[in-house]
Amino acid sequence: MGSSSAGRVRLLQLGALAAVLALWALIAAVGVVSSTALPGPASVAAAFTDLVGSGTFWQAVGDTLRGAVTGLVVAVAVGIPVGLVTGVYAAAEESSRLLMEILRSFPVIALLPVFLLVLGSTPGMKATVVFIACVFPVLLQAQYGARSVTPAVHETVRSYRVPRLLRFRRVILPGAVPSIMTGLRLAATTSVLVAIGVEVLTTLPGIGHMIMESQQAGVSARAYAYILTAGAIGYAITMLAQLAEQRLLRWRPPMHPGGE
Repeated sequence: MGSSSAGRVRLLQLGALAAVLALWALIAAVGVVSSTALPGPASVAAAFTDLVGSGTFWQAVGDTLRGAVTGLVVAVAVGIPVGLVTGVYAAAEESSRLLMEILRSFPVIALLPVFLLVLGSTPGMKATVVFIACVFPVLLQAQYGARSVTPAVHETVRSYRVPRLLRFRRVILPGAVPSIMTGLRLAATTSVLVAIGVEVLTTLPGIGHMIMESQQAGVSARAYAYILTAGAIGYAITMLAQLAEQRLLRWRPPMHPGGE
């Protein structure tokens, strides 16, 4: 029953995609919107085919992914330890709460002029903006996961005098993994979106810059091809994160009784 249900969902998803493509083609053919503003699917597909065979395309993809991955890795390296510590120790959470709330309240892209003034239009600036956008989803989910470890488990570990570092490695971290993976999934998608947003608003190379360059040159089909590439990368990252989550959590069947 599970496989037939999954197949039905897949068919519905493909049907929805086909309907969107058909509507897009109809609007482009009728001329409701000018071809400059909205080229047809065939024109975009042809532009995408041309791009895939060029080195410029892959250079842009590489520049975007480099900034996104660098910022994401640093966000994970900072967010998980800080989240676990603040999730376990109430004093650490209370003392940092105000600062966290203030930092979270600022839209990252709105702070871009500040980063440009301080760091300049450099790849490091792009990675820094990605880091700030990604660190809070990871940190907060790690914090939530650490809190989800029951008091009984903490008491048992404490009664056996397990060293703190070993307690974090063997008890807190494994218990927080499901929540951490949720944060990683959110942060991974955010990293690409923010990297592209920075490229659109600055002169930094990448997919975002190529979208703006194509638009300014009047080659809208190429601009849409880059936009769809950005969407495809985001979707692929989400699927990979979900696959990694399923693999990592395979050893925790009691935590997901409704799964599989």
